[in-house]
Amino acid sequence: MRATSLMMLAVALFILHRWATNQTAVSVHIAVAGIFAILVIAFLDQGATEPVAKGFAWLFLIGAAYNMVPVLAKAAGTPATGTTGGTTT
Repeated sequence: MRATSLMMLAVALFILHRWATNQTAVSVHIAVAGIFAILVIAFLDQGATEPVAKGFAWLFLIGAAYNMVPVLAKAAGTPATGTTGGTTT
């Protein structure tokens, strides 16, 4: 998979996370930052710098996916804190 595709997926996950948490999903700042990040990775995604681009794209994707874990846990109806839900005495 190309690093540019991974970066597009990471930006999409970031926007989806903001939408799911009732924040402003797309603003001028977010759009410019996302496009800039995708363009930087796209320019690096050729020739000798391709492994660097893939590494950065994977890091951004992992970070975006990690931020989505509580949102997905809440949507599934499971507690994201890891508590068992038992009673205390």
